[in-house]
Amino acid sequence: MGQEQGTARTALLSFGLTSLFTALLWREWAWAIEDSALPRGVTLIAACGYLLGCAALAPAAPLLRWTARIAVCALLIALGCGLVAAVGPEHAWITMFGLAACAAVLPLPLSLGATALVLAGVGAASSATGGAEARVGDLVIIASVSVATALAVRLVEANAELRRGRDQAAQLAVLRERERLSRDLHDLLGHSLTTIVVKAGAGRRILETTGDTARAVAELRDLEDLGRRSLTEVREAVSGVRRVGLAGELLRAEAVLAAADIELRAPAVAETGNDEALGYAVREAITNVVRHSRASRVEITTGPGWVRVRDDGHADRVVPGGGLSGLERRLAERGGALTLSPTPGGGLTVRAEVPVDESGERT
Repeated sequence: MGQEQGTARTALLSFGLTSLFTALLWREWAWAIEDSALPRGVTLIAACGYLLGCAALAPAAPLLRWTARIAVCALLIALGCGLVAAVGPEHAWITMFGLAACAAVLPLPLSLGATALVLAGVGAASSATGGAEARVGDLVIIASVSVATALAVRLVEANAELRRGRDQAAQLAVLRERERLSRDLHDLLGHSLTTIVVKAGAGRRILETTGDTARAVAELRDLEDLGRRSLTEVREAVSGVRRVGLAGELLRAEAVLAAADIELRAPAVAETGNDEALGYAVREAITNVVRHSRASRVEITTGPGWVRVRDDGHADRVVPGGGLSGLERRLAERGGALTLSPTPGGGLTVRAEVPVDESGERT
């Protein structure tokens, strides 16, 4: 549909400009027909066919192969030169129509070459008839129109290319934002819902086994606080202002693993400070440990630009799902990498890395 509309606009513009310039030069056309060495009817028919071909070339060009397009351009230029030969070199401006039409559909070198050949032929014919000096102005006009048409067409094409690039960039930005939102919500809700399930299960087990209402109430309060934080984080994820830090995720990991009765060995302070990508790595790894590993112990170690989460659970077959795939893309966007490897004796080791500069800061 868009191509058909573009062809219709091109046809309207081409026929409109040809008609406009023909009307502006109607006196010159009348004098040229009067001066023609051919019968007036033949000259008139040839002129009408020439103008019609010039107007139809641009909209028809996309339908033609390169060889056919060049052949049609050569035919139009030959017809224009034939008309000039019939009416006299003083009417060399007639070739302007054919050269302008060809400049709109041919590569710039071919267009300039055709213009140079026509100007050379007209100049030679004018010299032979002794009117070369009088034709200089006509030659300048012909060359100017041809070159201006070629440059105008290239400018239009460049603008169209920029417009397409802008539209593609806008579409890519929308896709990236959708991917970011989907990835953030997955990371957030997967972790938060896992923690809620673990906390709720811990509270239920306390009431069923010990009847310790104080401990159960403490678990319920943690659940309430977690629910509030999750709501806040969902709002921040939707607005794109949420930030995840490694230090904060280490504290979260301690709480959720404690509720799941999993021992945690981790550094008291994250050596790499707050890093969003590494924080996401800890969050995803801990979520998978609680949900899938059946581990009893987890060890988290950090260093400049990296973090490693190792568990002693079961990892006979690891199939990266949406969480790990999203984490891998998140790290790749920062030039980092994600490595999954079996832990000796069972379990899985997740290592995430991001580049650091010479000062030790993440790039």
